[in-house]
Amino acid sequence: MAPRCILLLLILGCNNPTPVDAYTTQPGAKPSFTTREFEKDSWQYFLQHLPVVDSPVVDYTGKKVRQQFKSAGVIPYDVGKADLQQCADALMRLRAEYLFAQNQLDKIGFHFVSGQFYSFKDYCAGKKPVPSGNSVKFITSSPSERDHASLRKYLDIVYTYASTISLAKELLPAKEFEVGAVVIHPGSPGHCFIIIDEMKNSKNEKFYQLAEGYSPAQSIYVLKNGDGTPWHQLNTGFIETASYLFSSYELKKFE
Repeated sequence: MAPRCILLLLILGCNNPTPVDAYTTQPGAKPSFTTREFEKDSWQYFLQHLPVVDSPVVDYTGKKVRQQFKSAGVIPYDVGKADLQQCADALMRLRAEYLFAQNQLDKIGFHFVSGQFYSFKDYCAGKKPVPSGNSVKFITSSPSERDHASLRKYLDIVYTYASTISLAKELLPAKEFEVGAVVIHPGSPGHCFIIIDEMKNSKNEKFYQLAEGYSPAQSIYVLKNGDGTPWHQLNTGFIETASYLFSSYELKKFE
């Protein structure tokens, strides 16, 4: 498998971005297929242009996971060295990486299951959570640099205290399946995925690419459909992927 842009060329081709909400026919693609394009620097554009590489899905120990058949390609962010970056965490990782890339560091923040909000700004200022009964309390420690290494340490803390339950509460309602929409079933365990690309055919039928993390902590990957492609049709009601049957779920978004 080639990087994601090359992979898409086999089906759609790659082109320059056009205005938000436009669907454009891809060069070299079948005329009946068009893909949705977004403004550069937008959250949707970031998701649509995530790098995807032909690598095995590995867990936090570096070992290949058994269910390689689910993956249509790996988004090459590190997994970390502990069993932390699972399904909800993978989506928070994508969001944090986007905001970091946009230099919107003060917008990086997530809620814990206990309800407390913890921001990257807090972490860098030396505010650190420690367990306190069924909640956490915050102590003051040494400040940290506002760099990517600090972001990774901050996210590992978030992963420890957040889950699909807290993520579902803080996300906004979404009205439709589209790039940036999150399908989430909050619970212990729960599961979720995020839509990272979409296209439609001449019948106005829409197809979507989905990205997720999984347990134990492992690479963030693009889900493969049953036909061997990364393109899924989604309809209200039951949603079944190679990982999970969503008999009930909430449709959410970050923005």
